[in-house]
Amino acid sequence: KGKKNQPALVIKTSGATYSVTDRFGIQNKIDQIREMFSAEKHKLPSVYLIHGDLTNAEMNALYNHKKIKAMLSFTKAEGFGRPLLEFTTTGKPVIAPHYSGPADFLNKEYITELPGGLTPIHATAQNDFLIGDAKWFTPDYKYASKVFKEIVKHYNKFLTRSRKHIKYSNDNFSSLAVTKHYDELFKYIDTKIGS
Repeated sequence: KGKKNQPALVIKTSGATYSVTDRFGIQNKIDQIREMFSAEKHKLPSVYLIHGDLTNAEMNALYNHKKIKAMLSFTKAEGFGRPLLEFTTTGKPVIAPHYSGPADFLNKEYITELPGGLTPIHATAQNDFLIGDAKWFTPDYKYASKVFKEIVKHYNKFLTRSRKHIKYSNDNFSSLAVTKHYDELFKYIDTKIGS
């Protein structure tokens, strides 16, 4: 808040559905946060909400748009995290926890890792799958705030490091690389079954 050259925030999300009601609910949450700050005292950054299903071409265009500078994820270990893997192929900085599913494909040397820890699942999020005694990963939000400022201030330093993730992702997770892994696995299985 209150900075001359403020980066904007683009949020690509949905709640439970891609309905108009869901979109209004998320927009309402954004507005509630903005209302916590007095407009006269603080110039707030712009926040853009992209809500709904995008085609592969639209997602690719979003990832590679010249005004999109980095990807941030506060993932709580909900699973694989395909958008994070896809974004690494842009070479732009990724800011995310190195925990659970994303740890399988995010190289710690090329991302900005968000520290954090396991915390009880909030009561409002509990359901048949997210049970009360379970825990999820909660990133250190104060650290993330510092990282935002650092990336804006020293973007090229972060960009130089993150560019190395392009080769890493393509070498290990492209269709060609995955097909090669499957071929090796099936050959190994065939040799064990045949012996």
